[in-house]
Amino acid sequence: MNQDKIKDILSRLPVTPGVYLMKDIDANIIYVGKANSLKKRVTSYFTKKGHDPKTAVLVKNIEDIEYIVTENEIEALLLESNLIKKHKPKFNVQLKDDKRYPYIAVTLNEEYPRVIYTRSINRTTDKYFGPYTDARAAKNSAAMINHLFKLKTCKKTLPLKKDERPCINYQIKKCSGACQNIISKDEYRSLISDVINFLEGNIDPVINNLNRKMNDYSAGMNFEKAAGLRDLIYDIQKISQSQNVDIPTITDQDCIGVGIFGREGIAVLFEFRHGTLISRKINIFDNAEYSTAEDILRVFILDYYKDKDIPSRIVTEYNIADSKLIAEHLSIKSGKKISLSQSISSEDKGIINMIRRNIDVIAADRKATEENNPTAALIELKELLSMTTEPDIIECFDISNFHGSDPVASMVQFRSGRADKNNYRRYKIRGYDSANDPAMIHEVVSRRLQYLVNEGIRLPDLIVVDGGRTQLTRGIEALKNFNADIKIISLAEKFEDIYIAPDVEPIRLKRDSPPLKLLQRIRDEAHRFAVTYHRNIRDKKLTSSVLDTIPDIGEKTKKLLLKHFGSIEQISKATSEELIAVKGIGDQTAEKIYNFFKNENNIIK
Repeated sequence: MNQDKIKDILSRLPVTPGVYLMKDIDANIIYVGKANSLKKRVTSYFTKKGHDPKTAVLVKNIEDIEYIVTENEIEALLLESNLIKKHKPKFNVQLKDDKRYPYIAVTLNEEYPRVIYTRSINRTTDKYFGPYTDARAAKNSAAMINHLFKLKTCKKTLPLKKDERPCINYQIKKCSGACQNIISKDEYRSLISDVINFLEGNIDPVINNLNRKMNDYSAGMNFEKAAGLRDLIYDIQKISQSQNVDIPTITDQDCIGVGIFGREGIAVLFEFRHGTLISRKINIFDNAEYSTAEDILRVFILDYYKDKDIPSRIVTEYNIADSKLIAEHLSIKSGKKISLSQSISSEDKGIINMIRRNIDVIAADRKATEENNPTAALIELKELLSMTTEPDIIECFDISNFHGSDPVASMVQFRSGRADKNNYRRYKIRGYDSANDPAMIHEVVSRRLQYLVNEGIRLPDLIVVDGGRTQLTRGIEALKNFNADIKIISLAEKFEDIYIAPDVEPIRLKRDSPPLKLLQRIRDEAHRFAVTYHRNIRDKKLTSSVLDTIPDIGEKTKKLLLKHFGSIEQISKATSEELIAVKGIGDQTAEKIYNFFKNENNIIK
């Protein structure tokens, strides 16, 4: 840290509200904060003693500070949130775009919006509900909504082209028929508004709106449409009654709890409307090891209520900084007074305890999912490597030799992120008898692909080779001979760099990144398989020695001798007493061995 430079910056800081951006020696923004007084807040980092571990590490890394002055503290609060999202500083907790959990999306960017199940998020155009921890439940919910409201599910552009037929859903009466002008665009959009209310848990406005439209259709003698809405109202009431949980609270309120697990933070929100728990929201945060639960709550509340219904009361597990300021901002945004406070009453604490149990279950589920269900890792790997689909078949190659002697290679295959041991293969290197790992990679990749092509077996989607730039180059050369559409990468062990092309800088992921953990698991399995094979070959060579010429000496005896003495030379020098002392070697066998090496022609030199 340049003390003189920092002192100069501190001396020029204004006492006005604003946002400060702290930078490291490489000019990377490592922290963004806001202050009512920039001078007072930023100076405190360098004058206050007894910092918490996060702040102590942060201060050591500060080399420069920039600031932006704002009109008031609320402006600073919102600007801070936006800058954190933009720059993703190392020491700020950040909402994680976690593709492990699916969402239900309403595609509002389309003229005739659809309700779909998705793991991709584009919050600028569509409206999202979730995330759901149960993917099947999310799919079923999306299907149920499409069935109930008879929404458009096809991707056809409306109006249809001349002579273009409607999709099968219309023909089997699972669609309201917007493509056939059975309902107008305005009527369809009204249905979508009801869907959004339904997904948000606002059932009463949906029922009231549908009742009003049903009465209008009846008055207009359109009894078919009226009957359809009557059935829809009945189905919605039946579903909403079966899904809700009653909790002793009479106000509309949200209760929020937070847990920190290593690098990840988990925020869970219980949504109560009209005294009923109608939904649970889950959000995952990254960089949590540098933050507190209070920090996560603050970031979560500012982000979550940007596009969500704000209840009159928000209860948090912990007291958070700027709670009055945030409540003021939410009140202005919603046009009503918002209460934001820590749980105090026994009812509030009971709800928070239930949220805590949910957080613990979610954390355990995430750990188990990471280890046993690699779906999320495959999805992220697809995006990381710019692949069109998730890599279903991954094959990884590793070389094992000792200073070039007895070189072997292994190939392990993973399907859907799990080891498929029936398709593991081992290779003895044919073309090289000295250490040349890149050339050996070229040989085994070529041999493997040639076999698959000859036998008409499905090619892998992704090939991983153990090593760096040079190993990848030789692997690509082998692949080019087959004109196959296969992605190939290498993983270098020292920094776990992922090389996607020889002339491109490697990708270095965070150590807890799901795709990196999957690649490491595959690479380590290939390494284990190769080393085991190489060790077996060496052991066989070791025991295939002068001992084989001793009459009546079997494999078991040879192994006992080598284990006890360490080498054939030491065995040859052993006395008969030392040989007899080996457990499992009898007197007669020991005498044979001793006499064999006593013969001058058999002495090891």
